Amino acid sequence: MSLRFRPNELDFSKSTLYIPIHAPFQQLHFEEILDLEAGISVLLEDLIVNPSRPAAFGISLSRIKQRHTLLLDEHPSIQQLWIRMTDIEEVLQMEIRSYYSWSSK
Repeated sequence: MSLRFRPNELDFSKSTLYIPIHAPFQQLHFEEILDLEAGISVLLEDLIVNPSRPAAFGISLSRIKQRHTLLLDEHPSIQQLWIRMTDIEEVLQMEIRSYYSWSSK
């Protein structure tokens, strides 16, 4: 998934960014990413699930900021965040499982 922002729209002074989930998603190929736009890959550990926002997932901007301090100093206007769909599915599945009771037989 590619999240695109206007210049200076992505605010790293906030701790979390929530993204609504609207399926189906359109696949993005590596060749489609513009070389001139600065972007950051969002890792699995950057993703957040908030039970009060069931139709969204969160991105920890504070973790990304901590990991990419030098990059953000050189490129203050990040215009893209890239997230693997498998990571989003894994995080959401982990949250969904917590709503079911598991019993051992």
